[in-house]
This record gives sequence, structure tokens and C-alpha cells, in this order.
Amino acid sequence: MGTPARYAVEGSFLEPCPPQERAPPSRPVVLSGCYLSTVEILVARNLKNPEDGFGIQQVVLEEVASGERGPAALIWTSSRYVGATRSETRLPGFSDARRAVESSGFPVLVRNSGGGAVAANEGSISISLTSPVEHLRQGLYERYAEGVEIVAAALRRLGVEAEGGEVEGELCPGAHSVRSGGPRGLKHAGLAQRVTRRAARLEALVLVSGTAELVPVLQRFYGALGLPFRPESVGDLPVGVPQVIEALEAEVRARRGGLESPVGEDTLEKARSLRGMWRAGDDKG
Repeated sequence: MGTPARYAVEGSFLEPCPPQERAPPSRPVVLSGCYLSTVEILVARNLKNPEDGFGIQQVVLEEVASGERGPAALIWTSSRYVGATRSETRLPGFSDARRAVESSGFPVLVRNSGGGAVAANEGSISISLTSPVEHLRQGLYERYAEGVEIVAAALRRLGVEAEGGEVEGELCPGAHSVRSGGPRGLKHAGLAQRVTRRAARLEALVLVSGTAELVPVLQRFYGALGLPFRPESVGDLPVGVPQVIEALEAEVRARRGGLESPVGEDTLEKARSLRGMWRAGDDKG
């Protein structure tokens, strides 16, 4: 197996735990930087309504927070959308930005995590890791480090020389990106978090294929907000969505254990009941 990867976290290191030290699903434990938990891997493919993907993420977060569900990894794909942040809805150009992309068939949804605006289509994959926490700051930087490495390692399984690092002029700019080709290369994924008093969700959007469709959408949206975006920072991966989903699942299992299971009908119904939470409107501009 070789030497396990190490992840820099504010001057210290987070080291993945050996497989035999993982705890059973009902007993997630955090010990000195090691996450000891086996996750449930939920997969929802080809959702016709992107609001349902946002809703499933929210339902899983609430169920983990209440103890109804243990740690979970969620992977989902859907039809086209732009995912903006609440802070962006308060910028002067938001209404113009929303109308510009919705006229192109990209509804604008407002997510309840950080980061910046993203654009997604059927060639994009959302992945989130949700775990119980005891307080708001618990494991904040460790989750980012683990999430970056999971996505980057999954892409390396597919022959992409992926690493963590920022990309010049990237969408959803931030320190927790997955790229190839260095600072002026391609951004493949960006990470953000949603943390509550009892649970935390680390989420990423992975751009796999069909990115040429996303570039003009991102140009219009970022341009209307007066924010920089470099079109060359976005590009396709040399593989398809099914291969990336398989690699992401394999990487999660290698680090946390777990088996794939479908998203249950009860969870889907709860998610559908939340559809009104996500769609942006002019009153948010």
C-alpha cells in the first residue's frame, strides 16, 4: 500500500487511519485528527429537478444532526442549474445575473453553504460528506483537507494529475479547490461547507463533461456581478460521469468503508417538500 498520504492543516498534519482501525457505522469517533467512521454511500443519478439534489443534501444533514442517520456520503447528478450563495444574492447585479442565465435554461438556486457561484449540467457530479459534530468548529479544516484529497485521489485513479490548489480566475474561488496543470490550469472541483450545531456537510461539485456549455453561463453570471472569471480555467475530464462516480465511491470506501445504497423514497419525499427553499427570485437582488 505504501506510505499513507498526509494532508497539511494549518501547520499540522491529518493522517488517514489504517483500515482496521475504522469504527462500525453506529459509532463514529474522532481521535487526534483521525476520522474513525464508516459511511453510508447514497447515490441519486439523473435527477430531473436540481432542487431535489439540494433537498436530499439538506435532509441528510438534518437526519445526521438528529441521530436518525449515521455519517453519509451522497453523490448525485441532475439537470442544469447555477448554484449561487446567499452573499451573492445581495450583490447589486444579482437580478441581472439571474435573468441572464435563466434565459439560457439554467435556473438559479441559492445554496446554504459557502464559496461562490457554480454552474452544473448533466456532466457534473455533486458529492457531499456529512458527519455528526459536537460544536461548530470541530474538524473544520480536517474536513476540507480530507475532501480535497478524496476528490483529487479519485481523479488520479482515472489518470488525471489532480491536486489541491487554487486556479487563476476560477469559478467559486477559494483555497480548497482540486485542479490539474497548476495555478493556470483547470479547476475540476471546488469545496464548501455547511455546519450546524450537530452536523457538518462538506460538499464538492466535480466538472466532468459538457463544460463548454457552462463557460458562457459562468461568463454572464460572474460578469453581471462584476466578478472575475477566466474561461480557460474550465475544461472536460478525459473520462465520463459513470467512471468518476465509480472512482469517488471507491475512494470513499477505501478511506471510510461503506456500501452504496439508493436514496430511499422517504428521503426523496422530504427533499421534494423543500423545493421552495432553493429557487432564487428578484426579491433577493
